[in-house]
Amino acid sequence: MFSMFKSSKSAISATKEFKERLSLEERKQQSTNILTKYPSSVPVFIDSSSMQKMIDKPRFVIPHGFTIGQLMISIRSRMKMNSATALFVFIDNQLIPVTTVISSLYESHKDEDGYMYVCCSEENTFG
Repeated sequence: MFSMFKSSKSAISATKEFKERLSLEERKQQSTNILTKYPSSVPVFIDSSSMQKMIDKPRFVIPHGFTIGQLMISIRSRMKMNSATALFVFIDNQLIPVTTVISSLYESHKDEDGYMYVCCSEENTFG
């Protein structure tokens, strides 16, 4: 099995845990608060459970103009990732091009609770 696909499938555990810990109404309230307080941003949940290290704070508020590439830079920085490790971003089990703007993805990929769930996977490029 292709390792990137395998990693993205196993990445649902942090998302599942988040959804089980907070009710749908609580998650909707959080995302509504974010959208009200930051009208030019979107609420994003980063699921890094398939990676060696998990991200410390998985909820992000991402400005509309941000691209997936800029999000990847933020994730790499926050996780202090090695430059020899490739980072892949999936939304709804689809690999997303780095030039895609977050706001263009949000309306079509947001969950019923108002968050957009993003799964990250890593692969050692020199291993």
